[in-house]
Amino acid sequence: MSFRWKLTGALLITALLAVGANYWLTTSGVRERFDSFRLEQRHFEVESLVPFLAGYWRDNGSWSGLDLYFQLVSYVRRGTEVFQRPILDRIMVLDTEFRVVGCSEQGLVGECMANDPEIREIVQQYGIPVVVDDRQVATVIPLDTANLTPLEREFVNSVRWAALVAGGVALFAAALLAVILVAQLSRPLRRLILATARIAEGDLAHRVAIRTRDEIGRLGRAFNDMAAALESSEKARQNLLTDVAHELRTPLSVVRGNLEGMLDGVFPLTPEALAPVYDQTLHLAELVEDLRTLTLAEAGHLHLEREPTDIGELARAVVEAVRPTAIEDGVTIEVRAEPNLVANADPRRIRQVLGNLLDNALRYSPAGGTVTVSVRAEGGEIFVAVRDQGPGVSPQDLPHVFERLYRGDASRSGEGTGLGLAIARELVQAHGGRIWVENQGGAVFTFSLPVFDSPSSAI
Repeated sequence: MSFRWKLTGALLITALLAVGANYWLTTSGVRERFDSFRLEQRHFEVESLVPFLAGYWRDNGSWSGLDLYFQLVSYVRRGTEVFQRPILDRIMVLDTEFRVVGCSEQGLVGECMANDPEIREIVQQYGIPVVVDDRQVATVIPLDTANLTPLEREFVNSVRWAALVAGGVALFAAALLAVILVAQLSRPLRRLILATARIAEGDLAHRVAIRTRDEIGRLGRAFNDMAAALESSEKARQNLLTDVAHELRTPLSVVRGNLEGMLDGVFPLTPEALAPVYDQTLHLAELVEDLRTLTLAEAGHLHLEREPTDIGELARAVVEAVRPTAIEDGVTIEVRAEPNLVANADPRRIRQVLGNLLDNALRYSPAGGTVTVSVRAEGGEIFVAVRDQGPGVSPQDLPHVFERLYRGDASRSGEGTGLGLAIARELVQAHGGRIWVENQGGAVFTFSLPVFDSPSSAI
């Protein structure tokens, strides 16, 4: 069974139960209140006869002839029909010995009701004594308290019919609203199903139209975001394959060309001829290792051997390692680090991040320029910034510099695998930090790490 019919059935069953419960509560409540009103009315009618009966006893000294009053009838017109009813209807008068001295049912006059439990119960609940000169001479009770007159029955039936009609109208309105609601819910769901099928078939550019701001609309927006992420991921995958193929093609071509020349006798088999081949194999190994590291980091499978690490001392060690290369390029490196800035980090991976940033800064710094590495703490974070005096990063390239194998402005193109900044970003994020780039008279690459709170400092 489809979702549409399930939801429609559920709504109709709920409406039917609600209408049934409302009908039962309405009719039972009205009947209960009506019965209470009838009893009060009967009590009032019986009580109104007490002065007449007391006067009758004073005038006659007995109840002889009282039954004649119960034989008088009146006529009531109801539309085109005329009803005949006794004037003293549904009333019984009992003397002190429980003998019937007057009753709307003439066949009971003269009978003793002392042994009738039903009459005794009515006397106890509804009986009104007739007192003359401080002496009770009779008891008046109502009869047929549970039976309805034709007029009363007509009133109760009209209430039930009105409740039934109202329930039917409400049920019809609920069914109509259910159909409309189900149509509004199922239509976007069908669009989502079709869109999912198109995405599964490879049409990652397909999107669903968003027409509401409710949960269905949010679901549609989430679906579109997912489709956009899949499309972006697929484009990134295709670009990666293209870039990796391009990166591998050049060193492989060099290796192949040199080896073919040696095999053909064009190049002599000497260390000088083998040197370019060796350099390209090193470049290939570096590219493969960088891809492996980046893939593990992006998948969250990169193992980090964390330990309390003084980031300032680590920065000085990395700078000293690359200083000979900087001197050869005519670039000065300065370190400005605040003391005792400790982070819970993997020192080998943070050294790799700093090495990539310094390698990038040295590559783009002009001769005679200065690369500055600063380490400071602020707001529970350690900030490490690497500033060069190169041409900076063009505004259109700023959002993309951390993408793998990205090649932007030619002024900042150079050697390397093109994965260093992407690896730096993944390693910093794996440590719970952030990394970004700005232009301030050159490129400034900054990353942050959470300050390490040792157990002793937390006490």
